[in-house]
Amino acid sequence: MRTHRLSAAFSVALALLAGAWCLAADPGPGPAGPDSSGHLSRPADLDRWVFLGASLGMDYNGDAFTVEHPGLFHIVLMEPGAYEYFKRNGKYADGSMFLLSFYDTQVGSTLGRTGYAPGPLNSFEIHVVDHRRYPEGHAFFLFGKSDRQSTGLPPGSPCVKCHVPNGAFDGTFAQFYPSVRERISAH
Repeated sequence: MRTHRLSAAFSVALALLAGAWCLAADPGPGPAGPDSSGHLSRPADLDRWVFLGASLGMDYNGDAFTVEHPGLFHIVLMEPGAYEYFKRNGKYADGSMFLLSFYDTQVGSTLGRTGYAPGPLNSFEIHVVDHRRYPEGHAFFLFGKSDRQSTGLPPGSPCVKCHVPNGAFDGTFAQFYPSVRERISAH
């Protein structure tokens, strides 16, 4: 009888350890996504998100790129837990979030050098990939530089209409993100 109880206790302990290992090995997306009313709060840990890529002058307003007015810097980051999930599974978990920050462009520098550098933050958006929650599988939340909360754009928004058909991977512009692009070409 005592051996049976020890064996059962040992089995329970192994099951708990295995469950903890599975959770640690497959965390999926981390911060909370949009609430039930469709509002998304600005994540507090944006400084920890994973860099995916950057571009200059690929603005949405249609202005032509010129040396004098190159447009905004676009910096794309991904929530760390979602990126780890993607690396392991070759797909995005529902709830994966991407941050696209728009920075004004500084031309030249105080060092007397030529070139461009990101200037002050202009605005940002968060793209949520979630095929269970959104009929189109994607939602976009636009934020001003100091906004703490945003309501998602309505279904059929211009963001969805552009991302879904033109994104290289699951509605994201992975063709511009070297670390993602390399992984999707291997699948």
